[in-house]
Amino acid sequence: MNPTKIIPVVTDGYTRKWFGLDMESSDLAYRPHLSISGYSDALFALSLDDEGLESLGVKRGDYLLFSTKAALHTSGQIALIRQEEDYMIREAYWNGDVTLLRVPGEAFPPIMAPTENIRITAVLDTVIANDKHAPLVRFR
Repeated sequence: MNPTKIIPVVTDGYTRKWFGLDMESSDLAYRPHLSISGYSDALFALSLDDEGLESLGVKRGDYLLFSTKAALHTSGQIALIRQEEDYMIREAYWNGDVTLLRVPGEAFPPIMAPTENIRITAVLDTVIANDKHAPLVRFR
């Protein structure tokens, strides 16, 4: 029997622009949650709200499940990037004092940012298509 895990969909996420994210808020109970079968290290999900990952087959509205337990590669891994209080979904390529933030397939222009300002908050664990196989649960 596969275990079921309930994961909050904390907000809409973007690869083309920075966005705000408040996971400390008690309002997460009001957010939809994904009910997934099987084992996953994911702690939260974002609903992708742009076309930045289409070259990977990920469409607008699909759910990106993120984990803080997954191993962090030196570069090229899709991650939730934090710069000060803003977030973006991108691949990060470190090069000394500067980090290149890009999306696969170059759907949006790359961004160069000072490495000291960039933090990896979580890495992509799984993608779930926004269809009948991604049942949402609402608690309130």
